[in-house]
Amino acid sequence: MTKFAVQPRCLRLAMLAIAALLGTSAFAHGNDGHSHDQAKTDSRHNDAAHVHGQGELEIVQDGNGLFISLYSPLENVLGFEREPRTDAERVKARRVVSLLKANGLFAFSPEAQCKRTGHKLYSEILNPHSHGPADDHQHHDDANGHSDFRASYEFECEQPAKLKVIDVRVFRQFSGFEKIEVQALFPKGQIGASLTPKQSTLVVQ
Repeated sequence: MTKFAVQPRCLRLAMLAIAALLGTSAFAHGNDGHSHDQAKTDSRHNDAAHVHGQGELEIVQDGNGLFISLYSPLENVLGFEREPRTDAERVKARRVVSLLKANGLFAFSPEAQCKRTGHKLYSEILNPHSHGPADDHQHHDDANGHSDFRASYEFECEQPAKLKVIDVRVFRQFSGFEKIEVQALFPKGQIGASLTPKQSTLVVQ
């Protein structure tokens, strides 16, 4: 495991602001909720380069709450970025949805006793009803046929101070990922890291 530098300039207000950007307001309305914060966040990430094999992970710890959002080209998990056309592709799409909704993409220090309390999948292809009718869908799919997705997860940790590591098991489930860039905000500071299949563990403190 590789330790990454922690910058001791984390403020609670900043944590709450970023948590809001990660879509925690959607969780407040249940797993099927949708908010304008979500649309803004999606727009920000889709403005970045659409690179196959790469993804982005944002993590915020606030009190007992732990919020994680995964952004990625659909290619990384599905192998294509359009509506499924064959029975085999439809079966694969359903399997991908099940894996993204499963509770095995992240593993935490056992002592922290973290349990998932909510999740949401935003995708025009995998979950067409995840966006409201007022949303601008142009930032989800572009003219070149590219399509991204966002998966958000909420956890509650009974012993948040004992959270030492987060094992990102996305690589195990989806071989299309070659690298995931992480931006994390914890009570003791910010962490930036590049994770790979061979180095998939984020050291929190």
